[in-house]
Amino acid sequence: MASKSSGSRRNADSHNAIIEATAELLATDGYVNFTIENVATKAGVGKQTIYRWWGSKAELVLEVLRDRLLPEVLEYDASVPIKSYLRATLLKLGQHIGRTDCRQAVICLISEAHRNPELHQQMESTIYLPRIELILDAFKAARSKDEAPAVKNVNVLIHQLYGAVWYKVMIRFEQVDASFVRKLVDQAFSGIE
Repeated sequence: MASKSSGSRRNADSHNAIIEATAELLATDGYVNFTIENVATKAGVGKQTIYRWWGSKAELVLEVLRDRLLPEVLEYDASVPIKSYLRATLLKLGQHIGRTDCRQAVICLISEAHRNPELHQQMESTIYLPRIELILDAFKAARSKDEAPAVKNVNVLIHQLYGAVWYKVMIRFEQVDASFVRKLVDQAFSGIE
């Protein structure tokens, strides 16, 4: 019984060390120099330990991005206007993906997803769709209380808002700040109010 418990502890410690090493290496070495060998060395584990839990470096990076690097998107509770909720959500996302570790994780995943349809589906189901669904739910809740304008296609509005943040960080290499987000949300809503 005691050995089983210490084995679980060792597994949890190894898992945490791998996650930590992955985030640190993405921040310092970037995607181009990111290897499982480097993660194993930094985490103090064998490569086989990493491959036992993740089939590829992209799967490892996806877990780190999803569970550690991206901000949690909070559910809309209608205590604030929908525009304020969107501003806060977009600002938090922009600030996170603007960090080197997060940006490098995204570069890794986008690069690998173009070659691996299964990885793309995992990204879609674990990164994008949960966030999109929360925003759609926020619009429904706000609309049901007449606190949001009628939007013909909320999906297009979400693409406008979130696409602009991703573009600013990933393509333009610029920081997202509160002023940019305020203007972005106000402009998007000016066409529907």
